[in-house]
Amino acid sequence: MSGTEDPLLSDLCSICHINAPRYRCPRCSTRTCSLPCSRRHKLWSQCSGVRDPAAYLRRNELATEAAFDRDFNFITGIERQIERAERDADNRGVQVDPQRHSYTDVAAVGLEHEVESEGDGARKRKRPNNDGGMVRGEAGFMRAAENAGVKVIRAPKGMTRSKQNGSRWHPKAKNLNWMVEWIMPDGQKRSRHCLESSTVAEAFDRVYPLPKQEKEQKKTEEQQKQSLEEDKGKDSEAVVEPLEGTGPSEETQTPHDATTPPVENESQSADAPNQQSSTNPADITSHRNSFFYLHRPRTATKQIVLIPLSPKTDLTSALRGRTVLEFPTIYVLHESPETLNADSTESRFLLEEEYTRTHPDPEPEIGEVTAEGDTQPLPGSKDLTNIDEKKVLEVLKQDLFEPVPAGETE
Repeated sequence: MSGTEDPLLSDLCSICHINAPRYRCPRCSTRTCSLPCSRRHKLWSQCSGVRDPAAYLRRNELATEAAFDRDFNFITGIERQIERAERDADNRGVQVDPQRHSYTDVAAVGLEHEVESEGDGARKRKRPNNDGGMVRGEAGFMRAAENAGVKVIRAPKGMTRSKQNGSRWHPKAKNLNWMVEWIMPDGQKRSRHCLESSTVAEAFDRVYPLPKQEKEQKKTEEQQKQSLEEDKGKDSEAVVEPLEGTGPSEETQTPHDATTPPVENESQSADAPNQQSSTNPADITSHRNSFFYLHRPRTATKQIVLIPLSPKTDLTSALRGRTVLEFPTIYVLHESPETLNADSTESRFLLEEEYTRTHPDPEPEIGEVTAEGDTQPLPGSKDLTNIDEKKVLEVLKQDLFEPVPAGETE
């Protein structure tokens, strides 16, 4: 029989029953000797290991430093959770009413020293308007977009489209800095900022830059084209010079009536909308074996309605008279407009020209004034401008003063 007595099981670790306990679980006060035993305890007992702040304590246990520390940690933990929730709502664009969801008495949570130390810095912090209005810089952007002839449809606050919209007015360049969404043929999306003064091809090259070899090849091709154009210009000048002496005689022989058709064409082109330049079929060419199309939102068809764009067109001309949902979306496709128009029934894309033909605009209401200032007649109505008023009066007099038969008076 050994001189030392064996320790009791209650004095050993409740998990391994070998070593003396060194740790106590904050949740259930189970005593363990090591971290592996503590993990086994949580697994076997399904214990979280987190202290229950609502657990009952005696009065003599409350008047201790440990109880004071537990209560203080509990209150500061709630404060951190509220700050984390406000930060998350700020990042997601969700507006929170500060009158309902903020502390009015900071001394109650012991933060009066932090408010005093912040000073004027807290006043300069940008906060959303309580009435759900526009944030700083948004009003200037909407005003500039309206002046540029672009109708911007706003998405509800907090939606993905609204949070992705980074379009703003660029004060240094004095241009609209659009957030443009590019959708590739494989469905890949990429959003980047682009000034309205840059062309569609330039904006696309910034988003999807060319490799170095292709860039060098493109530069050489452009230099060759410029040299060919200069050679052609020199040849044309050499041909025109000997014909300059015959110019005045030809001008005197041309009749005055021959100059009238160009004047009419100029007046007709002036009345045409400005966006015709961006959708002119002659200007629609490919850039890097791709064609660009502007998405038209909110249409009455399941197909995606596209507007062909020329690579040389700047965003100002491309968006003038158009409607965008928060910011423009440009599709980059390998198919030309002729191919899309031929496969319009089976393709998921539809050109705007075909859409306007199959889905005409609703008829105007009664008395709606057109751009010329005249009222637009309803369908099926007759033109009454050339009717003689005297004849109408004679017919009305005959109807009013015609004698009534005796049998119809009863």
